[in-house]
Formats: sequence, structure tokens, C-alpha cells
Amino acid sequence: MLRLAGLRHVLTRPTRSYFTQRSLATSASGDGRYVQMEVRDRVALLRFDAPDASVNTLSRDMQADFERALRRVEDDANVDAAVLLSAKKDCFIAGADIKMLSACSTADELASLARAGRQLFDELLVNGKPKVAAIDGVCLGGGLEVALACRYRVASSNSKTSLGLPEVMLGLLPGAGGCVRLPQLIGVQAALPMLLTGKKLDAKRAKRAGLVDSVADPSALEHAAVLAARQLADGTLKPKRGKSGVAGVVENVLTKFGPARDYVFKTARAQVMKQTKGAYPAPLAILDVVKTSLEKGAAAGFEAESTRFGELGMTPESRSLISIFNGTTALKKNRFATPETRAAQPPVRTIGVLGAGLMGAGIAEVSVTKGYRVLLKDMSQAGLDRGVGQIAGNLARKVKRKRLSEVDAEKTLSSLVGLVGGGDGGSELWRRHFERADLVVEAVFEDLDLKHRVVRELEEVVGPHCIIATNTSALPIRDIAAAAARPENVIGMHYFSPVDKMPLLEIITHEATAPHVTAAAIDVGMRQGKTVIVVKDVPGFYVNRCLGPYMAEIMALLQHGVAPERLDELLTAFGFPVGPITLADEVGIDVAGHVQQFLGGHLGVRMQGAVGGATLLDAMLAGKMLGKKNGAGFYTHGKKKSDKQLNPAIAPLLEQFRAAGTPLEIADDDVQFRAAARFVNEAAHCVADGIVESVVDADIGAVFGIGFPPFRGGGPFGWVDQYGSTAFVERMRALAAEFGPQFEPAPLLVEYAKTNRKFHE
Repeated sequence: MLRLAGLRHVLTRPTRSYFTQRSLATSASGDGRYVQMEVRDRVALLRFDAPDASVNTLSRDMQADFERALRRVEDDANVDAAVLLSAKKDCFIAGADIKMLSACSTADELASLARAGRQLFDELLVNGKPKVAAIDGVCLGGGLEVALACRYRVASSNSKTSLGLPEVMLGLLPGAGGCVRLPQLIGVQAALPMLLTGKKLDAKRAKRAGLVDSVADPSALEHAAVLAARQLADGTLKPKRGKSGVAGVVENVLTKFGPARDYVFKTARAQVMKQTKGAYPAPLAILDVVKTSLEKGAAAGFEAESTRFGELGMTPESRSLISIFNGTTALKKNRFATPETRAAQPPVRTIGVLGAGLMGAGIAEVSVTKGYRVLLKDMSQAGLDRGVGQIAGNLARKVKRKRLSEVDAEKTLSSLVGLVGGGDGGSELWRRHFERADLVVEAVFEDLDLKHRVVRELEEVVGPHCIIATNTSALPIRDIAAAAARPENVIGMHYFSPVDKMPLLEIITHEATAPHVTAAAIDVGMRQGKTVIVVKDVPGFYVNRCLGPYMAEIMALLQHGVAPERLDELLTAFGFPVGPITLADEVGIDVAGHVQQFLGGHLGVRMQGAVGGATLLDAMLAGKMLGKKNGAGFYTHGKKKSDKQLNPAIAPLLEQFRAAGTPLEIADDDVQFRAAARFVNEAAHCVADGIVESVVDADIGAVFGIGFPPFRGGGPFGWVDQYGSTAFVERMRALAAEFGPQFEPAPLLVEYAKTNRKFHE
């Protein structure tokens, strides 16, 4: 991601960056502290190595050192070429310092910053002596833009090597030449998916795309890059650029034939609008910049890129996505890990999973693909076969899409041990395997007696150090732990479905959970690729607890005359990935009804909203409308998505439960606010009650757990900041006066509203 340092004063030379002027005025970084230089046989090796950091980022000091080293290369008559490489393990350059980007206060400042970086690359990489990028590990954002400006690129076959321009995920575009240079190098058709989605390529796919010129074994990378640099310098290596054959003809037509080019960009714009509903300006800006560079030339494209970079950096959407980035970065540190907790708990190497259903198989998959040995147990062979088949099928799809080699897929499956829990000697076999488990996740049915039996049986088998985690989504962890002889080893690990796609993991601790158990569970979740938040043991935990009042308000809106299809349309337009009515059908009307009743007994007035005696959901259940699972809920469902239609049987029920005297039409904004505000209000109660540790955890949990619109401040509290806490509370009080105490704002919101204070300063 391009996160260059702030440019706070006028440049005296267009091709000299702020960092040069800064570095001449201070010796803070020290020459060679961030970039070490050595010369071998007329080839300079410039090694990125940020001190006291595990990865290289383009910080102010890094860039100042880099520029000094490049100028030494250009000025040294004994140097003919240079190789750029990294001293860090598995990292070339991961991006730049996002704090510097956030420090900029105007669009012009950001645009000047981007322009200066690109001009530096033009002067010292594109137009200077030959430079070769030797890429091993992560090469993203500004790091890839450095490599794109080099004459030649060699990537290592390291499985950690990854090349991409993910600026769009921060609401930005590549600002140091990436929008122009990437399409020039690999063609528009290959470049647009990378620019518009942040798609990353491994070394082999990068070579096929033309993004790198060659691939070398990690042990031979430096030698290959130095050899290429020498050959570039003496003229014996002349890299071939562009596509050949039919692909070349097609690319030429798309870039030079106006009607074909217009069609490509019109189609791409339509796809962007379909996927984003126009909520994110960055993808559209990227299309405009790329099209400008094709129609008016690279110089015009570069200038458009700098200008749009500045504009995007000042948008609320970008600020929201950067807030999410900062939050997830903060959560990458295990706050429970200490020397004492590390010493108290052996590293987890073997994970057992009880239950091979959709959730259990998903948990097993995200574990085995991250290098754990996994024991997957089910009560029946048919159930086990289904679960193993789910994992094998997902791996096969990755192989087909060339995201995984067949060898690696087979190696992964070899670490998965399938076990049946009883009969034919299976009982004794699973016990022998589970004796060596370090952590076991149970994903059996939501029945407290069953979970008690599971805990007791496990404790008879596993070692005293073994952590017993439950994937319950509703039952209190303390109640499950009540059956344990070692309750300190029991913890909640609440995954979201589908496990291989949903990024959030709630770790739920009860009063007796040992700190080293919490630390180990977080470590496992992070290694599984999850964003982890720690949640107090309360009904609904965090995400589902907030979802309850939101869905209660959806039921109220139905009874106030808002049509189901309109609710889905308005809440997806607001930014939720799935409409609430579709969500109810997906999880099941029976499950939704149970959750509403369960949370209603704990949250009281905060779950109110639906009017009348028997609820709408109860009536649907009486009519055997269970949702997608039996083909009939609010919608009727068939085998195809196109088969989804509003259920004719729902209209009489909606009329039956229509609230007397309510408006038949409610403004779109009122519908959206009423539903989303109920979610936010409960989130505020959760923060105040210590259910989650901070507003950052609350925002990240809402975005990654249920899909709270990321562009709206980066989460519930970011949205309140955008809206203004005073205005937000005033509107809630007006709704409370009209509809009831369920809209009474949480004390935390009221406190912030007194001075219109922001949650994220």
C-alpha cells in the first residue's frame, strides 16, 4: 500500500523528493541504516533492512536512505547497475507508513506526496542505470511500485512471495505510478483485476502474467538478479515485453481501438457498480486513471493518478477503511501473551475437532491449511466422509485455479486424520489419537447435556495441558465448563459460517479461564488467519448480541408496513452484504426465533420492537415456514438463485400482524437508521459493560462478523463519529418518544453526545 511521508513544503526541484531535502537537514536515520549498499564486480547491492522491525515499510527514513543509495549508484563510475533486495525474511517491501498518509490534511498535500514519489522513481529507477528488483516474500503497494519502476524483476519461488497493489482496500489507488505502469507491463485485462480488487499473485502466476521476468529458487535469487543486472548493463539481456500471438493482438485492439476500449471500461464500470453499489469511489477513480493513460498517454495518466490519489485520501470512505486497517493491525498483537503465559502452555501443534458438519469441517480446514495436524472426529462414517469431502473439494478448487499445487494439496490432506467415534474398534482408535491433542474444538449440536458429556469424555482422554474449546454460538461458556474437572482449560472459540471465508473469531473467556489458555487460543486463531477479538461470557457474546436488537427492529419495520423485499434492498444499499430478510431465511426461521426469544429474556426492553401477542416468527413456524432449509420462509427457494421469490403465504401474515395506526410508508433513510441504530446502541452497551475491550474491537467485530458497512466510519462507532454523536443521540431520543424505550440511547452514547465527542479521535 502506498503510504509515503508527508510533503509539507514546496519542492525546489521537481525530480528531488522531500525526503532528500529532509535527509540533508538531519542525520536521524544515518546513512545506510535502512538501506545497506555493497558493490560486487560493478554491481551495487542495495539491501532494505528496517531496524527493529520484522518487515520493510517505506517509512520516511527508509525512503531517505533509499534515495541516497540510488544517487550514490548513479554518481559512482565504478558501478554499472544495481540490484534491490531485502535482508528481511519473507518480505521485500510490505508497503509504506500509513501514519504519514493519515497525517496529511489536504488533497493537494497528498497529491504532491504521490507525485514526488513517482518522480523519484522516474529519475533514479526508470531512467538511471539498470536496476533489478530481487523479490523474496511480500511485495505490495509501494513495494511493487518500486519493482515496477525497475528495468527487470526476479521473484523467488518462496511460497510467501506475493505481489499486488491493494491500495483499493484502503479506499485509495496506487499513487507512485502503479495505475499506469502495471497496465503498460501486463496489459489492461490482467491489470484491472489487480488494481480494482487488490488481487495478489504468487511468483509463478506473476511470471505467466509478465509481472516478473524470471523466477528463481530463494537460494539462487541473489545470483540470478546480479547476473541479470550485469547482462542489462553490457547489453546482452534485452527483456521481451508485451504479449505475443492472439493475446497480443487482442491487447493491442483493446488499448488502441477506441470503441473496443470504451466497451472494456464500460463493462468494468458496470461490474464495479454492481459489486459496490457506488459506495466506494476508489475503483471508479482507478478506471478513470487507467483510461486516461491509454487515451492521452503516460504523462497525463501519471498526473491524473496523483490528483485522484489526493482526492481519494480525503474521502470519508478512505478514512473509514484506514480505520479498519489500523484496527486489524492492532489486533494482530496477542495482548494476552506474556513470558508467563508462554511458559505455562506448550505450543499447540495438534488440533482435534469434534463433529464433521459444516462448521466442524470448516474449523478443521482453516487449521490443517495453516500447518496444524488435525484430528477430525464424527459419530458416523457418513458424517466424516462428508466433512473430509468438503475440505478435499475446497483444496481441489484451489488447485484448479492454480492457487495451490497438487503436491501441496496432498501434503495438506496428509496432515488430516479422519476418525469415527464409535463402533468397529473406532472408539479406541480415536482415543489413542486424541491423547496427543493440544487443543480440541467441539462443534456438536447446541445441547448443554450433550456438551457436558463431550467435555467429561474428553477430559478422560486428553492430557492435562489440553485446551477444550467450544464453538457454541449461544450457550454460556461457564455452563459448559461446569461439567469439567479442569474448568480453567475450557474456553469459547466462536467461528462464523462459512468458516473458510468469514474472517472473525470471537474468543470467549469465563471467570475460571486461565490466562495462558486465552493466550494460546488467540495464537491458534491468528495462525488460522482470523481476526480475533476477546469477548466476555454473556448471552449472544458480542456480534449476535448486537444482531438481536437489529433483527427485532426488522420485525418491527415489517409490522409497520415495510415490505420484506424493500427491507433487503434498503439495508444492502446501506452497506450490509446481505439483507436482513434473506439473512433470516438463510439461518432458519426457527433459529432466528429461538435467538430472539433467548436474547429477549436477557436484554429486556432492548429487544422490544415487534408488536402484538404472538410474533410473526411464531406464526411462520406454525405454518412450517423454516426458511431456505425447507424451501419456504419469507421467500421461496429452489436449486437456483433465480428461483428465489417472495413467498405468497407471507402476505396474509404480514397483514395479520400489521401494527395498528402505523404509517404504510416510511422514508428510506428512516428505515435504514432505525435498524442500524439498534445495532449501534447495543454495541455501545457492550463497550460500556466490558463485553468487548474497546471501541476498536467493537468496530472490527461488527465489520468482520456481520458485515457492518466498512465505508461508514469503519464500524458502528466510526459511523457515530461520521454522523455526529450529538445528532445521533437526538435522533434516537426522537425515535424513543415515537416508538418506545428500545430506542433510548445507551449511557455511553449520551456521555459522548454532551460535547459531540468522537470515539476515534
